[in-house]
Amino acid sequence: MSRDDKVINMTRFGEIVIWLMKTSWPLYAAVIAVSNVLGAVATMLFFHFLIPMDEKSLLSGTAGKFPLIGIAYLIIAVVLSSIVTFWLFRPVLVWQHEPETHDPNMVRNLVMRIPIYQSLLCIVVWIFGVFIATAQAASVSGRLGLVVCLVSILGGSMSVLLTYLAAERLVRPVAAAALAQRFEDSTLEPPVTQRLRATWAVTSAVPLLGICLLVIGQRSGYFTADANELLPAILALGAVSLLTGFVAQTLVIMSVVDPIHELQEAINSVRRGETDVTVDIYDGSEIGVLQAGFNEMMRGLKERQRVRDLFGRYVGTEVARRALEERPTLGGEDRSVAVLFVDVIGSTTFAVNHTPEEVVAALNEFFEHVVEVVHRNKGVINKFQGDAALAIFGAPLPLSDAAGHALTAARELRNELKDLELACGIGVAAGHVVAGHIGGHDRFEYTVIGDAVNTAARLTELAKDTPGRILSNAATLRAANEAEQARWTVMKSVELRGRNEMTQLARPIRPTLADRS
Repeated sequence: MSRDDKVINMTRFGEIVIWLMKTSWPLYAAVIAVSNVLGAVATMLFFHFLIPMDEKSLLSGTAGKFPLIGIAYLIIAVVLSSIVTFWLFRPVLVWQHEPETHDPNMVRNLVMRIPIYQSLLCIVVWIFGVFIATAQAASVSGRLGLVVCLVSILGGSMSVLLTYLAAERLVRPVAAAALAQRFEDSTLEPPVTQRLRATWAVTSAVPLLGICLLVIGQRSGYFTADANELLPAILALGAVSLLTGFVAQTLVIMSVVDPIHELQEAINSVRRGETDVTVDIYDGSEIGVLQAGFNEMMRGLKERQRVRDLFGRYVGTEVARRALEERPTLGGEDRSVAVLFVDVIGSTTFAVNHTPEEVVAALNEFFEHVVEVVHRNKGVINKFQGDAALAIFGAPLPLSDAAGHALTAARELRNELKDLELACGIGVAAGHVVAGHIGGHDRFEYTVIGDAVNTAARLTELAKDTPGRILSNAATLRAANEAEQARWTVMKSVELRGRNEMTQLARPIRPTLADRS
């Protein structure tokens, strides 16, 4: 490695260290160190002051300075474990500082295993400590070495459990960032049942086991003390059980209850109508699967809503709703409906004199008014045919007074469209049609077929050359309510193209005083 490369690496290392001090990692390191130091100190104090054995006095004499050795090892262990922890989790630190430098899958797995790796590191440190302490005590007495070994193992098990629970809690923000995209593996952390059982075993079973060993040791002659002299040690173990049990149970409860509360709040948000709702994924067990499953469900719900909105824009809201609620099939049913047909006048000439962009913009502005008026009057835009639009009143959902709503929509369209650049003819007809899905099994559409549709189209052709450019027929007026009938007047009878009978026309009259009021 060249000198420049070394300088670059040292510079990058310095940047990471400076960035590290601004994050929550110092708190993480402090909590882990304190939990293990307190565990080691409590174990040593418990042995020196509460275990009644005459051989203890020899540990600070001919066998060596036992307390000093323990303190020296504790300091060395903290320093070495800090270095190993930094080296082990350095890819995570670099990834947080420069996310593009590492594989997300590798970082995801490493982040979720931080509590486990940290606990394994603590186990290794405690194993060496137990070995050193046991060897020193065994040089004085075999039974003293056994007692030191058991006490150290029991104290170390509590420290390791608290280390895991604290690490799992403190690493959540990093885990949420690492699992923001996806989560598929539920074996990155111990299951909830194992956490609960381990917490019970260490915080309840271990102190009880210690009490049992004290009693057995006193009865078997291991300890040179009567039962009353063992009482302080038993009370100390009980206090440790209460304290560590409370802390450990609180942490393990939070690891289970916090995600449940977050899911509950997210579900309540969805019930209020919010769709852009997600929860953070920060657990590597089955809880993480639930969190990821909720987010996946919300993505599916948003996609379904997007498809429904898009589908509704193409076929109409009511048609889309029925298609999603029930499986559509080919065929139709007889329905009594009213049909409104709108056709632009002179669209060919308009297209010749304007650019395609201008034509599309004008048609979109024109049909925007048509759609608004039709929907306002409970109609459905069935289809757009180039420069024409077909609206249905009374299908797919039944509508009372379909003819009245269609005639009202026609009159309102006259006022809405009068100031636009494009002019149109409007025809309205009511009658029985077949409404349903027409086409093939792989491609079909909802439409209406019948005499009313043909009549509305023929009336639209005549309306283009009629003052007011709106026409209906007498049969449609008779099907409407009386208030709407009063706003129309009947005209002469004509023979519509393609029909062998006469049709009496009708058109709107001028606004009445009632309309103006």
